[in-house]
Amino acid sequence: MSTTPSGGDGDAFVYGLRFPGLAGVPGLPVATSDDPAGPAVTVRQVDRVAPAPIPIGPRPVRSVRTLTDGRVLMMEPTVGSGRVDGVATLLGPALEPADLAHPYLTPIASPFTRWNGREAFHSGVFGLHGRAWVVRGGRTAGKSSLMAALAGRGLTVLADDMAMTEGDLVHTGPRSIDLRQPVPGVDLPHRTARGATRRRLLLPEAPRSLPLGGWLFLHWTEDLGAEVELRPVTPTALLSRLARTRAYADWDSDPSQLLSLALRPAFDLLRPRRWDAVPDVIAALEHSLRPPRALPHQRTTTPAPGPGAPLTGRRS
Repeated sequence: MSTTPSGGDGDAFVYGLRFPGLAGVPGLPVATSDDPAGPAVTVRQVDRVAPAPIPIGPRPVRSVRTLTDGRVLMMEPTVGSGRVDGVATLLGPALEPADLAHPYLTPIASPFTRWNGREAFHSGVFGLHGRAWVVRGGRTAGKSSLMAALAGRGLTVLADDMAMTEGDLVHTGPRSIDLRQPVPGVDLPHRTARGATRRRLLLPEAPRSLPLGGWLFLHWTEDLGAEVELRPVTPTALLSRLARTRAYADWDSDPSQLLSLALRPAFDLLRPRRWDAVPDVIAALEHSLRPPRALPHQRTTTPAPGPGAPLTGRRS
């Protein structure tokens, strides 16, 4: 017998996907009538012996794979109506509902995102000046700590684990950040998670999506006294980074979509490994990531001439 991990009614809407029956999962935004009907992914749990492995691939067909913790995930996508919907079944002992939001939603949402012609990146996302900035970094680059510091200072964090893009939009993820240790100065509601191995910060609601502002790549500096620095990344270098670090990088992507993502501003963010440098990081981001300001109109064009008037384009 299969069950949904939430045990409740209603849909969740996260990462630009609808998840029927998951409205009761802590940290997942509840779907509204304004959200699209799909792509829709039904998540089930079944405690039984797993079938034989079937590799996952770029074609939306059935797959069976073992996750890093030993739990088995079976994906059964269905193609129709211009989108890929489907069912994802987690095989094994019943999960705590909160564990579905993280870490188990990512391996479900990522392939469905890619099958629907979108892109996915292991990244954090925050909003600044009305735009989404995608933050990428290695395992010890401090991505989640930075996300927590930004949230603690009132900035909108859209996602901590994955950046799911659709055209020029970046979709919001689960409303939480998992930390191994507390971040000084961050006083957000929290609880323990993942078998008491993580401190889970609870984030407020956020916009369903924001237009992409650009990209940040995290680096530590060896000099603890160094200043925070933002170094521009060229579009050519950015395109190479995005192509090789997107989820399922060996799957084909729409070249025009990747090129569009690579034309956004991008920076290497270098900062010292000190907690007291966080305010300088935030100040540098707020200063450097402002959208271009429209130049004041030095001259204005007169209204278009009426029929029979000379096309002089006279200006005042």
